[in-house]
Amino acid sequence: MGRTILSFRIVVVLEGKKWKQYRKYLNNKKDRKILDHMFSIANLYNSASSNAVIPIRIYPIIMSIVLHHYKTLKEKNLVVDNDPLAATDFKKVINIIDNNIILKREIEKWNNYSLVLRKPNRILFNEMLQASYKYSDAINAKGKG
Repeated sequence: MGRTILSFRIVVVLEGKKWKQYRKYLNNKKDRKILDHMFSIANLYNSASSNAVIPIRIYPIIMSIVLHHYKTLKEKNLVVDNDPLAATDFKKVINIIDNNIILKREIEKWNNYSLVLRKPNRILFNEMLQASYKYSDAINAKGKG
């Protein structure tokens, strides 16, 4: 018989237990509380995380935390929009995207995650992913100096 896939809610709890050892070595109660809060943020995006079908369980949890923090920064107008994709030369924009095959593939893996998000969150999530193209030089360096 096949195995039953766990609810992502349960996965977050199990992953949180794996991080107990790390939590134990945090310096103060405030840091422990922050770590616990970050894992509780992941519960806000359970349906998107389960739809992501990413086999490494911590990845959707981390992506949920990053999305939530990006959303918070955006609401407080703390995100700087110096995006290279906002360039006026359309051919330059297409070159940036086409030359970054690694990044493009990685972003495509998160398509299922974004499909379940509500429209405002989906727009923010896609904007966040597209903003990662400004780090494309570092991603393409692949260990070079």
